[in-house]
Amino acid sequence: MSQYTPEDIQAVPAPRLDNQGHIQFAEDKNGFWSSGNSTNVSVSANPSFEETTAYARFVRHFRAEIDIAYADLILIVCGFVSGLVDGLSFNAWGSFASMQSGNTIFIALGVSSQPRYPAYLWAKSLIALCTFLISNILFIKVSRLLGPRRRSTMILSFAIQAICLLIAAILVEAQIIFPRPEDPRAPIQWMQIVPISLIAFQAGGQICASRILAYDEIPTVVLTALLCDLLVDPDVLAKKNPKRNRRIGAFLALFFGAMTAGGLSKVASLASSLWFAFALKLAITVEWVFWRAVRERKESGSIV
Repeated sequence: MSQYTPEDIQAVPAPRLDNQGHIQFAEDKNGFWSSGNSTNVSVSANPSFEETTAYARFVRHFRAEIDIAYADLILIVCGFVSGLVDGLSFNAWGSFASMQSGNTIFIALGVSSQPRYPAYLWAKSLIALCTFLISNILFIKVSRLLGPRRRSTMILSFAIQAICLLIAAILVEAQIIFPRPEDPRAPIQWMQIVPISLIAFQAGGQICASRILAYDEIPTVVLTALLCDLLVDPDVLAKKNPKRNRRIGAFLALFFGAMTAGGLSKVASLASSLWFAFALKLAITVEWVFWRAVRERKESGSIV
């Protein structure tokens, strides 16, 4: 029995005779027949199998959705960063950069020209608050556009946050920003608005990440609601309570971050807290590159 189907027979180019009576086959543009009437298939125009596979794996890796298991540890580190930068910002410039509750109070006091010192505190707080709000809008809109939990989206988000801290650290280190805490009675240095705005902008990325990763109990930039939720939890004393553990971890991280900022200001330069915060954000950015994807967890049998 023939191994060929009627379709296969029809697909083979019909032979023809040249002027000398020799049999020739029609050239097949699709590659089954070569231009020299040879059946050797040319693949030089196509990328190698290895390159195609490597590229496909690269794209698939960065387009994959990350597994949010254990991502709460990342957010707790972000809480430590908030303590670092807010401890520095308030101690050096008299304004918060991440915690907008305090800035809102300063703005409200500014309506009645209070406090008298430091001067224009309300202006710095207002700019920090506005920058934080704009940051929230931008981070969440771009994340939704690119895919909130896509690996490349998380890398981009935290890379931007790290760059903001890097620029702020360079400005202080280069003494473009006064490298020591300002005198509250001295005239305001408007250049301070630049690092405050940069820190506030990256803080907006942090809190958006906590929502994207579905760990609302770790807002990374505020403590009031966190402490309230901790104390009203009916299972606060239960042996197993992950949300309680995360809230306690976030509170301690922010507390120790601010305490670290205060200690660094005594033994090192003003920029040291910013360099430390930048290093942590950079480490988180790199960590997302190797973070396990949802598909990898499913294939390992961790998810039913």
